[in-house]
Amino acid sequence: MAGSPVVVIDIGASKIQCLIGEGLPDGENVRILGSGNSPCQGIRRNSVIDMPGVVGAIREAVAEAERSATLKITGAFVGVGGGEGIEIQTSKSAVAVSGLSEPIDERDVQRAVAAAEQASPPSDGLVLHRFIQSYAVDDEPVHNPLWLHGNRLEVETLSAAASGNLCTTLERAVSEAGLAVAGFVLESVAIGRVLLSQEERDMGVGIVDFGAGTTDLAVYHGNLRHVAEIPFGGDDITRDMSVVLNISPRDAEQLKREHGCVCCETEEGEEPISFSTTSGRSHSLLRHQLSEIIEARQQEILEFVARELRDSGSSSMLAAGMVFTGGGSLLGNLAQFGEEIIGVPVRVGAAQNILSAERMDDPRNTTATGLLQFAAHGQADFVDEFNLAPIGAQSGILNRISKLFSFL
Repeated sequence: MAGSPVVVIDIGASKIQCLIGEGLPDGENVRILGSGNSPCQGIRRNSVIDMPGVVGAIREAVAEAERSATLKITGAFVGVGGGEGIEIQTSKSAVAVSGLSEPIDERDVQRAVAAAEQASPPSDGLVLHRFIQSYAVDDEPVHNPLWLHGNRLEVETLSAAASGNLCTTLERAVSEAGLAVAGFVLESVAIGRVLLSQEERDMGVGIVDFGAGTTDLAVYHGNLRHVAEIPFGGDDITRDMSVVLNISPRDAEQLKREHGCVCCETEEGEEPISFSTTSGRSHSLLRHQLSEIIEARQQEILEFVARELRDSGSSSMLAAGMVFTGGGSLLGNLAQFGEEIIGVPVRVGAAQNILSAERMDDPRNTTATGLLQFAAHGQADFVDEFNLAPIGAQSGILNRISKLFSFL
């Protein structure tokens, strides 16, 4: 039997995407009941620059999803990008336990996690997720402390918190569109759920989400270890093409989608491409010339990623390589180019375990489908799979799900 329907909204720099779906009993698959997309020009670098424009785009995406699912939406889970408004911090704590008299139980673990929360509270805003990174009993590292004996239980946690300003802005946009926010979800967490296998997470793997306004990096090694935002994205490539070729941004975007690539092969690179400038004059260039324009900015983005990996100490955690996703990952030969610059194997990934009448296994849908997987299967499932410690800010998710709809 399927679960209750849930709603998610992905607020991006180029589009707003709304999905309605339900989790299936296997705990993995999700069935999409309705979807809606709307172009959005009100976001720049993950910051709202035109609130009425964002609100209008949310309304349009939600209305389309409602029509396709024949449901009336009243609330949704909202994705939060990994930008300046996100604070990642680790903390350690230790609590005394019963020694030989009683084994460690769930209450002892909860006390240790609570102590870690108090030891390093976020400076501002809302804690979205808290991961348990490691346990130790009497200074001996253990995978699971339950039913073990000892005098001292240590826990190390990593928390991801969103600033008050960021949450307030997103909540305002959603509420002005007539919806309530059921909860915020860090997009890197949602993407990791639908892209990565357990083996990849255990070995260590990075995710690069190429968005329109920014490029987001996340590193997993067992659990989430690091997130960062690169302040460049697909819009910057489009802008470069527009300036160099003297064409409109709309024509540049279409040219990029139809012919864009990096590392053009010799034969492929000799293909002629025709276009019209803003003055109406017809011109043509070879595909490898177009590739060179794209490649300059794409190389800059990938070098930012490589530098962030080195500076954060994450380079040594990538035994399973990198996974590229997002609309920008559709550029031809990008995986090969990424391998050359970052120095690890790269694959392009899209969400799996999605059942839908329309095709959703496209890298452009990864964030929205990841958010849907998180919301549809609830927090309890996520805690088990990712060692995510329950927190007050996300409690009662399943109770709130039932309030997201009124049936038409």
